[in-house]
Amino acid sequence: MRQTRRNFFLSAALLPGSLALPRGIFAGQNAPTPPPKPQPGYTPNPAEIDSHPAGAAAAKRARLLENEKEFRQGVERLYQLTSDLRNELEKTPTADVFSLRIVKETGEIEKLAKSLKSKARSA
Repeated sequence: MRQTRRNFFLSAALLPGSLALPRGIFAGQNAPTPPPKPQPGYTPNPAEIDSHPAGAAAAKRARLLENEKEFRQGVERLYQLTSDLRNELEKTPTADVFSLRIVKETGEIEKLAKSLKSKARSA
């Protein structure tokens, strides 16, 4: 009887450890895998970077010339709008109230001036 009681208590003491042991073994084997690192958006080929320096310079020069042409056209348009606004203001007899057309023209001039300013900064 003592032997069976001893075996019972021994098996009762070892049972929780034996149940936890396989979980520990399996948990160590199935470690969570981290998510993959994101791929860079664009990785230039080193051979392509230095392959056409003259072509890249020519493309940049063409882009700058196009921006300059657009900038000059914008300045010409700005000059035309401000001249029209000046003529309109000379015709307006009262200084108390401006027409809606004058307000719209000043808004258009302001937008054009801001776009020219951003083009000048980016050049």
